[in-house]
Amino acid sequence: MSSEMQGNRGSKSSAGRRYQLILVAVVVALFVVILGVKLNGTTTSVAAGSPTAVRGDAVAALEQAQAGDKPVFLLFHSLTCDPCVEISANVDQILPAYEGKVTFVNAITDDESAQRLAARFQFQYIPTSFFLDSAGQVVDSYTGVLSEEELKAKLDQLVAQ
Repeated sequence: MSSEMQGNRGSKSSAGRRYQLILVAVVVALFVVILGVKLNGTTTSVAAGSPTAVRGDAVAALEQAQAGDKPVFLLFHSLTCDPCVEISANVDQILPAYEGKVTFVNAITDDESAQRLAARFQFQYIPTSFFLDSAGQVVDSYTGVLSEEELKAKLDQLVAQ
């Protein structure tokens, strides 16, 4: 083999190595950026003091709500999962408009009482919303995030029953 051919092959493998090193460097840089964002406290959570952040005995809250004559909006969620935080913010925005019309029961699923209450209902994922009529019967449920408009529509329908 001529020395010219060996030189071409050497420069091609050198270029290939440079390409691989650049690719590895880009992947490592992306990993570092993603890790930095995750560790920088950018996690979401429900705002302290909001109605959906209040912890309490969910079983007792539901029993008290059902003793009244109003329909019930029951929300199973956590304070940290992104869809839960999103629906919690939506609930916090619309809830004041339904005060006196609908009783809100907050069930934070990492609380023991909410876990006991969850055993009474059929669902697998959070957030899950249950809409109970004034007789305590489930008339609607939804798993996932409801926008403010969707929540209003469901609560308006619940109040109208």
